[in-house]
Amino acid sequence: MDDPKVVVLLSAGIHPVSGRARMAPGDARALEMALRLSPDPTALHVGDASNIGLRDYLGMGLATIEVLGSWTDGDDVVPTLLGRLAELNPDLVLTGMAADAGEASGMVPYLLAHGLGIRHISSIASIDAIDAGEAIVVQAYRGATRRRLAVPLPAIVSAGELAPAPRARAFARSRRGTLLVTAGTVAKDHEAATWTRVPARRRPKKITAGQAAGDSVPLVGLTPDEAAHRILGFLKDKNIIQERGQ
Repeated sequence: MDDPKVVVLLSAGIHPVSGRARMAPGDARALEMALRLSPDPTALHVGDASNIGLRDYLGMGLATIEVLGSWTDGDDVVPTLLGRLAELNPDLVLTGMAADAGEASGMVPYLLAHGLGIRHISSIASIDAIDAGEAIVVQAYRGATRRRLAVPLPAIVSAGELAPAPRARAFARSRRGTLLVTAGTVAKDHEAATWTRVPARRRPKKITAGQAAGDSVPLVGLTPDEAAHRILGFLKDKNIIQERGQ
């Protein structure tokens, strides 16, 4: 396949320290893969065209990003993306592993693949070739052996953390590029509307074997019930478990 039809899905990122808008790191890696496969891949984003982070994607070499509809908190991007992807009928759709903000569940590529009836392959480090209706990809996880896979097309591929880092951004390109806003309807996520959202609590410190606490007392000579109460009290004190209702 000399000129595969490549689509890349781009989400808006948020820097974890400053809170400033930026490229989502996983999607930037997916865009790097897309640019290596095609000089002019189709880029799709559901959200706010005024987000300055989108200009960083343009600075990597994109001429245009299609902005589909206007996303707000509580909306579901999947139906909007499904409709546009069905129109484009691409050979390959590239995504990151998860968004950089919002729910960031990582489920969007799976839901899209299910809706389109095509395959989804995650944690891809490289796409070595596209030929004879299939893509040759390398799947890689940190600390594990890499696997070379032949994936029949069309397919959705998620770039993993070992995928190539995104290229440097050019300021002039980021200003020249176009954000093409398409009027569209973003569906409400009715399931998410039923969720209860609370601030995340601090994660407990990991207890390693042989670790001693300053006020630790050996559990020696206790009955099973006494030992269980002491252990329960320790876990509550370290915020590893909480009382029901807290």
